[in-house]
Amino acid sequence: MTLARAGVDVTVVDRARFPRDKTCGDALSNRAVALLEVLDAHAAVIAGPHALVREAAAIFPDGSRVLRGYGKPGMIVPRRLLDHALRLAAERAGARVIEGQAIRTLQRRGDGSIIAEGPGFSRAAALVIAADGPGSIARGLLGAPRVRGRHLAVSATVYLEGSGAPRETSEHYFERDLPCGYGWIFPEVDGLANVGVYQRADAYEAGGVKLAVLLERFLARRVPAGARRVGGVRSWSLPLGPSPGPLAGPGVVLAGDAGNLVDPLSGEGIWQALQSGIFAAETAIAALERGALDPALARRHDRRAARVFGVHSAVRASVQRAMTFFVDRELYRSRLLRAGLQWAYGRGALERSKEL
Repeated sequence: MTLARAGVDVTVVDRARFPRDKTCGDALSNRAVALLEVLDAHAAVIAGPHALVREAAAIFPDGSRVLRGYGKPGMIVPRRLLDHALRLAAERAGARVIEGQAIRTLQRRGDGSIIAEGPGFSRAAALVIAADGPGSIARGLLGAPRVRGRHLAVSATVYLEGSGAPRETSEHYFERDLPCGYGWIFPEVDGLANVGVYQRADAYEAGGVKLAVLLERFLARRVPAGARRVGGVRSWSLPLGPSPGPLAGPGVVLAGDAGNLVDPLSGEGIWQALQSGIFAAETAIAALERGALDPALARRHDRRAARVFGVHSAVRASVQRAMTFFVDRELYRSRLLRAGLQWAYGRGALERSKEL
């Protein structure tokens, strides 16, 4: 959208056909909602099924909790609706959208341009923005390492009817069997609540318990026995920030999950995807004006991403470790320590994607 508005000839190639569902927690921070307005997708989103989130709760094994409110609400929006709204907005902005077409390889030519190829498809471009998630085929062109360990998380989710989910409050349960992670129950959309578990990959592997089992245990503890599942359990991987490699190089810029931009503490990635897409477009526009995405421009892009996403992710990873210690040692039982956590959590001093 940003490129098309600037008059750049831009083509979006996606292996899916829209509308399509996508495994996700479906949560948008209020700053992600604000970007939807910038991108001309907000009206379409609020016209469809959604829930507002005005408050968040961090809940501990004994049931104690700390709360924070939001001056502007976030939202729960099924990805089938959200991504289709973005796709339509891209076309309105002037982008050409090709659906149902996978890209299997990217090759850099001698003149710096990129050849994108897939089954029955070949296209040359001055620059490619890769937003193809964890395991992006573009990472190899930048020399970025494989994502693993503390740079990766795993998650499983299921939709429930009769979950007892509170209205307009997102609940995050910090449990002893989910170190470096949590379980969640989000407000219902059309009578269905998105419920799931999230854990950093190295902690998950060290625990030796299957993700499906962790989800079942969480449901047994926190969800009414009469809740009914709608659809099956779905799982996915989340590449966590800070990025272990560069996000920009000759002819290529990474955006969203392809660039390891997911918040390590919350697992949130939609605001990061939207904002990094805008940043990638701005770098692409500068590169086209210069005639190439030269090393100086690539370094400038990486510094900007580190300042906006990387430092924040490193701090949030430290908070994640502290929360694991807090729960493991049962420090949440101390009124004094819980009051201190309430003060810090309620102020939102370590938040970038949410305006409190």
